[in-house]
Amino acid sequence: MCDFSIVVPTRNRAESLRRLLGTLLAQDVGDIRYELIVVDNNSFDATHTVVEEYAAADPRLKYLLEPRPGVSHARNTGIVNAAAPIIAFVDDDVEARADWLMSLKRAFDRHPDADCIGGRVRAVWTTPRPAWLTPSDVGAIAVQDRPAAFTVGAHNASPCLLTANFACRRGVFEEVGLFSPAFRRGQDRELQMRMWRAGKRGVYCPDVEVVVEPPADRLTKAYHRRWQATTAKYHALMWYRDAIAQDNRLLPIDPRRRTLFGTPLFMYRDLLAHVRGLLLALLTFNTNALFHHEARLWYGASFIRTRWRQRRAGITEPEQSAAPRLGTVQRVLPRVIA
Repeated sequence: MCDFSIVVPTRNRAESLRRLLGTLLAQDVGDIRYELIVVDNNSFDATHTVVEEYAAADPRLKYLLEPRPGVSHARNTGIVNAAAPIIAFVDDDVEARADWLMSLKRAFDRHPDADCIGGRVRAVWTTPRPAWLTPSDVGAIAVQDRPAAFTVGAHNASPCLLTANFACRRGVFEEVGLFSPAFRRGQDRELQMRMWRAGKRGVYCPDVEVVVEPPADRLTKAYHRRWQATTAKYHALMWYRDAIAQDNRLLPIDPRRRTLFGTPLFMYRDLLAHVRGLLLALLTFNTNALFHHEARLWYGASFIRTRWRQRRAGITEPEQSAAPRLGTVQRVLPRVIA
């Protein structure tokens, strides 16, 4: 029996996976027992070879193949094949600090009532950080570098604990279901909204740290425009903005709330504020602020378009989650056995 199962979903990132596996298998863990599960989401590069190399030297490592496209399928396959009561997730492009697993154990020991723990994802800038990339925009590059701990749950549902560095008790998945493949982005937020509605609670612990090198292709304005539009689409589909109060509490969606084309009126006020900000940035030649407001307009326009389409389809309230249950996902045999 092990204490932690670490699940790494991966696709065509053999070299970054190699670096990650090196950090995960060299953890300073004391008497902590853990297994490492790499779920290959149908890669066609050297991923299998890299895992086979490490698995030949360390029996804690398992390789699973998940041919269905989408990171939710890969994570779910890892969950159902995990042996530990706590399942941790890390992305294949990060590197774990040497005390990452020890810090994760300390976090669960300090917070025995926590259902999940989210950790810091700190950027290492080898490509220069663009001046227009503000601290409020780093979510688009999967960075979460907040220095202070805080709790999340129905009382504070606006923050999202990134699955690039996230651990959850197995019982949570048994109760609320697995990651939903219907969401190609925002799967972590959609899962956590179900958790908070079920009364679960999480803690962000900055000492549970991984680092990531933001790739150059995510440091372009074109990428951030697409990211804002896609994120807004899935926020609309999961009814995220409708359920978050001004004080960040998660509330039942009020069927009497005022909307226009299915979008809550406060979002139009936000759009107008960003229009004003964009015009001011134009007048003052503040190009960095200009793009910040432009990106938010991409978000707002995509949200309104998605909600208008939902309304035309007759969808005026949240539908039941399509997330699979634990018993509906089959276990698979490891392809690499050391």
